[in-house]
Amino acid sequence: MDYNYLAESLAALAGVPVRIYRDGRFLSLHHTRFKPDFAITEEENIFKIAGDVGYYMDPNFLYYGLFRIRGEDIALVIGPVSPSPVSRNLARKILARMGEPVSRTQEVLDYFSVMPAYPLRNFLQILCTIQYFINGEKVSVSSFLLDEEDPPKLPAFYAPDMPAPEHFMHNTLELEERLLSNVEHGRADEIEKLFQRPAEGRAGSMADSALRQEKNLIICTATLVSRAAIRGGLDAETAFSLSDDFIQKAELLDNLEALTRLNARMVLEFARRVEDVRCGTSGSVFIRRAREYILTNLSEPITTAVLAKALGMNRTHLCERFVREAGMTVNAFVTAVKMDEAKRLLAVTKKSAVEIAEYLGYSSQSYFVKVFKKIHGVTPGEFRKG
Repeated sequence: MDYNYLAESLAALAGVPVRIYRDGRFLSLHHTRFKPDFAITEEENIFKIAGDVGYYMDPNFLYYGLFRIRGEDIALVIGPVSPSPVSRNLARKILARMGEPVSRTQEVLDYFSVMPAYPLRNFLQILCTIQYFINGEKVSVSSFLLDEEDPPKLPAFYAPDMPAPEHFMHNTLELEERLLSNVEHGRADEIEKLFQRPAEGRAGSMADSALRQEKNLIICTATLVSRAAIRGGLDAETAFSLSDDFIQKAELLDNLEALTRLNARMVLEFARRVEDVRCGTSGSVFIRRAREYILTNLSEPITTAVLAKALGMNRTHLCERFVREAGMTVNAFVTAVKMDEAKRLLAVTKKSAVEIAEYLGYSSQSYFVKVFKKIHGVTPGEFRKG
């Protein structure tokens, strides 16, 4: 087969870049060029795709498709494709991920201006069509979505053949507020615990069919959690793009269990994005480990020495890394995590300021109130009153 001709034809028909690889080594690029190639940053993730065909979405919501030619050592990579016109802000994010200067923003805008923007549904349909022509296999759009990693297990009593599965959102106002608060504060661990609980109540009727009901619930959930994530520090463009992506996926599915799992995955993803924001400017594994330790030991006094020992490093190195990767000192980070947890507890529990102060390891209520007001500008009582 003439792979160069195939790549050129695909690039011309779809209007997107197509690359040829042999044994994992880059051979050629067809269509619009940008140096360095966008795919270089994402190659490792793209080639993690299993099977003959699949897609990868990077943190900036750019899609890449991968095809492996059966019986050959050839692979094709198409993309990047944006689901909507690339804005100046998104262009800067793309450059930041590539390690390129912001002064190249106009180059990125010019690059994407000559390519069509494909919503997820259209992009997946392109992958299905190409897979049929090069490997002779008919695949459905939904098959790409059903192979994704499942979130934590749903309650044991859930059965996919239930006429209308009970939903973890909209069951009670208290549960909804707790869930949204966990998203806002980046507490994915707490959300996972909620998934293990039996469902409380039942969602109100939003459609005549169970399938449409679940899709409508996903749309409502996406609206709520995206705004909670924005309150938590996630930038609006990322939040709304993520929301649109999950809603599009939901509309492609026709299976109640898959929709329920997609909804759970969506809430967790928003919480994890906020968690990344709260782990400092770099969102490093190191800062994430520190945050997890603090959250696991909230009732204990966490000094620099204690945290250094827990993370297996000396105090000097710990302090230097914190300033570099979190943009603040160790003590300031510990205080920030505890005060953020104080806000969450005030919002979703009936614990008194005394109980919360004790839970967070503060020696006195007055000192806790003083620190809370310094960080948030109001006292715990004023915050709870709204």
